[in-house]
Amino acid sequence: MTRPDAISAVPGIALTDYPDKKAEISAEMMSVASNVGFFYVTGHGLAQADIDAAFAMSVRYLNLPDQIRARHVKDKSNAAYILGWSERRVSAGQLTHGMVMGYDSPRMEGLWPSEEECPGFKETMLTFMHKVHKVAMVIMSCLAIGLGLPEDYYFQPMDPNASDCMTAMSINQYPSWEGKAHKEGTLRRIAHTDFEVVTLLFQQSGEPGLEVCAGKGTTPQQAMQSGLWVPCDPRDGAITINIGDALQYWSDGRLKSTYHRVRMPTAEEFQASTSALVLW
Repeated sequence: MTRPDAISAVPGIALTDYPDKKAEISAEMMSVASNVGFFYVTGHGLAQADIDAAFAMSVRYLNLPDQIRARHVKDKSNAAYILGWSERRVSAGQLTHGMVMGYDSPRMEGLWPSEEECPGFKETMLTFMHKVHKVAMVIMSCLAIGLGLPEDYYFQPMDPNASDCMTAMSINQYPSWEGKAHKEGTLRRIAHTDFEVVTLLFQQSGEPGLEVCAGKGTTPQQAMQSGLWVPCDPRDGAITINIGDALQYWSDGRLKSTYHRVRMPTAEEFQASTSALVLW
């Protein structure tokens, strides 16, 4: 099934020379965010070495023994905002596990691995989060301009130094599927939208699976129809951006929070465990 407004590929936007091209880049981003809700950004200024270091540290954490990661488990009594380690199963519509980190606030007390457990983890991941936050603020500046708001409109509500800052970073891991069978239609992550403001996703080359439900105004029912899904594979040097439910609401529906999912790898694709870093 196709739709007249469906897309064939996720678009890309270059942030190169942003200070001198604010109006042009903002207009381009508003168009993509309004009609697709997903896009890649390049020229963001984040060094590949910093991204690689964060991935390396996340793998080190994910390789810790189960009994150590269990010390950092999520507080399930707080359903509104959950930080820490968790595992999800196929029965819940997800086949993934990972660690969700906030900035260094009281909410993270007892959830960071100690230096003995994972040396350098807290420092590396917090440093990376703050660097990614700067990219997020460029994205939010563009969207604020496009919505006719002051360029810094979203800075204060998303201040990482505020005690009530809700920004978080997830280390998502999809376990290996090598030598295992699964039912047709099994997904690593079911179709969903992101509830927050905006998501910045870091994918690793050679690890496809993310798919976007193309077409503005797509309903949950239409999202389940396979003909609507467009690959959103990793691109070298690019960050994948998508609009969340909160920003769709704040913009009175002008910006689109898009359904997306993570499919299982095919027999020809990388079958071992894969991981991604997500700031939201």
